[in-house]
Amino acid sequence: MKVIAITGGSGAGKSTIARAVAGRLGAPIVSEDDYYHCATSIADFDADRHNFDAPQAKQHDLLIQHLRLARAGKAFEKPVYDLRTHTRQIGTEWIEPHNALVVEGIHLLTTPELRDCFDLSVFVEADESLRLQRRIARDVSERARTLDSIEAQFRTNVAPMHDLHVAPQRDHAHIIIVSAADATEAHADEAAARIIEALG
Repeated sequence: MKVIAITGGSGAGKSTIARAVAGRLGAPIVSEDDYYHCATSIADFDADRHNFDAPQAKQHDLLIQHLRLARAGKAFEKPVYDLRTHTRQIGTEWIEPHNALVVEGIHLLTTPELRDCFDLSVFVEADESLRLQRRIARDVSERARTLDSIEAQFRTNVAPMHDLHVAPQRDHAHIIIVSAADATEAHADEAAARIIEALG
C-alpha cells in the first residue's frame, strides 16, 4: 500500500485536495483530527484554553502504529473524534487494506517517525488571511462557534503554532501545492493529478 500525506495549515485546503486524490484512487481517507486526545483523558480540560494546534494534542503514537499496519497491507480500527464535544466516539472506523491510503492533517511531517510512514508527502500552502477566512466559514457553520472565539483562537494558538510547527514541514514535502483562493474543484483535480503522477 502507498500512503500519501497531505499536510499544511488549518484552512489551507488539504481536505478538498485529499478528497480529490482519494476519489481518483478509490482510496480511503484518514484524518489526523481523529487522533486528537479525548477531552476525558485530559486533566482540567477547557476547550477555550486547550491548544489544539500543537502536535502534542494528537495521539501520534497510535497514528504511527496504524500507518505501519497500512503499509504492511493490514487493516486497522481508526478512532472517530467529535470536534464539537472534543471526545472520541465509542465506535471506530475499520480501514481495510487498499492500494493506497490518503492521510490529511496539519502535523503529519513534524517528526522523523511520522515522515517515515509516507511514500509521498504534499504540503498545501495558503496565505494566512485565506486560511483564517476559511476557518471562520467552516467553524461558524459546522461547529457552531462565534466569530470572536474563532479569531481569538487563531491569534493565540493557530498562527503561532503554524509558524512553529506547520510551516517548517514544507521543507520535508515532496510536492508543494499553492491553494487557490476560490478552491475550485478544477484546481483540486489538477492538484490530484499532479500528486498521483508523482506517486508513480
